[in-house]
Amino acid sequence: MRKSESGLRLSSYLFAVTILISSGLLMINFVDYIGLLNSMNEVNFSIDEMLVRPRDDEIEITLVFLVSNPTAYTRLRFSSLQCQLYLITDGGEEYIGVTAYAPPIDVPLRPDEEASYEAFLSIRRSQNQFLAANLHTELSWRIRCVIHFSTPIRKYYQTLNFYPTSLAPT
Repeated sequence: MRKSESGLRLSSYLFAVTILISSGLLMINFVDYIGLLNSMNEVNFSIDEMLVRPRDDEIEITLVFLVSNPTAYTRLRFSSLQCQLYLITDGGEEYIGVTAYAPPIDVPLRPDEEASYEAFLSIRRSQNQFLAANLHTELSWRIRCVIHFSTPIRKYYQTLNFYPTSLAPT
């Protein structure tokens, strides 16, 4: 009987430890998820600069993005970025192209730090006559960005539209 009592007691202790560990892991994931939800709406992502430069028979478009995490959440990471560029003309929007940029996978977004990332798109002048003819004027754009973020427990993305103007350097 003594052996069965000690075996039962050991099983009870193991069960209690298993419950405590499982509850702790569940609580960590819950707290992480709440931090993620709070940070998702607070992350600042903007276009700091847009340059359109003629290069021989090509047009180079450079976008400088700023991203910051103003929350206390420390496990948020910037994974990648993809942009579709549309030139706004009198007749509506004209699709220019896609620029895909991926910094080193999962760059940490530390609280209250701002990071800058550049993205490039190079198109042939013959692909867009309006853009080629109006390089030295102020141009209006719609830039649709899909920004991918990750945490240790999940990945998510946000889609944003920006409406910058650009002026090519002379």
